[in-house]
Amino acid sequence: MRKIFGHRGLPRIYKENTFTGINKANDYCDFVEIDVRLTKDKNLILFHDPNIGDNLIKDLTLAELDILLNGESLEDCVLISREQLLGKINFEIKTDTLDDSEIDILFQKMLSILEPQDIVSSFNWKAIQSFKDLFNCSYGIIFDKEEELFQAQSLSNHDEDLFFMAHHTLIDSRNFDLPKNKTVLWTVNDEIDFQRYMEMEIYGIVTDIPDTMQLYRK
Repeated sequence: MRKIFGHRGLPRIYKENTFTGINKANDYCDFVEIDVRLTKDKNLILFHDPNIGDNLIKDLTLAELDILLNGESLEDCVLISREQLLGKINFEIKTDTLDDSEIDILFQKMLSILEPQDIVSSFNWKAIQSFKDLFNCSYGIIFDKEEELFQAQSLSNHDEDLFFMAHHTLIDSRNFDLPKNKTVLWTVNDEIDFQRYMEMEIYGIVTDIPDTMQLYRK
């Protein structure tokens, strides 16, 4: 059965990347995909964008974030323990603004959060490859460019456990030759596309509307 991944929870009903939305999404999907960033004071926060206004998340403490979020509860997005999250989680590790030492801290902190049923993934292929032997769960690389298919294929030849989180349009490329049972397509909100992908032998599909898309589950 194809797996349904809720994209940052139920973002059309609840604020994205909050424990409230993430845990409610488990009523409709197999995994919830969430974004994890590192703050200045080395805390983990669930947040997609690298910044709030002109300020990078990496340069802000939790106290400063609390002020900038204008009253939104930090308690609903600061990751302290895996017990805050229900069900299976696909942790997307955001490293785009971090230096190497900060990336190392972020991944080291995630090691104590991950559970065996989870998937950890990132656009930072190097970091995933560096830490994969330390993960107690599945791991994958994220990409959205056709030219990346060739390097991904090379990695798959040497690592049968690697997952491939690919932009959904890449599945129709003549160059797509990745193992479909290790492929997760993102982010699919068109119901016709979703139904078509559900007919393929892929592992899963990421969507903003798992509450709707679960109706097409085979």
